[in-house]
Amino acid sequence: MANHVQQLIETLQQELQYQQELSTVLDNKLDAMRHYDLSRLEALTQNEHRLVDEIRQNELRRTDAVRGATRQFWPRRRQRPATCKELAQVSSEPEKSKLLTLAAMLAEVAEKVQRRNRIGTIASQKIMAHFDHIFQIIAQSGRDIGLYSRGGKRSLLEQNRLVDALA
Repeated sequence: MANHVQQLIETLQQELQYQQELSTVLDNKLDAMRHYDLSRLEALTQNEHRLVDEIRQNELRRTDAVRGATRQFWPRRRQRPATCKELAQVSSEPEKSKLLTLAAMLAEVAEKVQRRNRIGTIASQKIMAHFDHIFQIIAQSGRDIGLYSRGGKRSLLEQNRLVDALA
């Protein structure tokens, strides 16, 4: 009986480790954004993608373990897989405590990761808006608005440099 539950505990522990690593990567990404460290940001993004792929693979193993445990404890149940709390209620004590603890820890870390993702998304949107504003300034810098000088001559088109456009 404990075979599927033990497999579930192992996959939950692995998922907790991946989620904690992901949280650290997201914190470091925010720091890289603050310091405009693009090479570090790129490396962290690759690491984030690797972790997300590993989380997805682990999710498949977790789903299999939950289905196996559900069939083990409730052979006639076919509607939906059991929740971690339901599995903990029918498990013996060492597994019961581990399941409840891991579920609570995963919920906490998942909330932290979601919060970091929201912050990262907002920061990215603000950076993109800033770049959009810069590109609009650059695009408008070469336009002649048709004014005349004091001598009655039409003004010459001024060539603005990128440094002048940013200032």
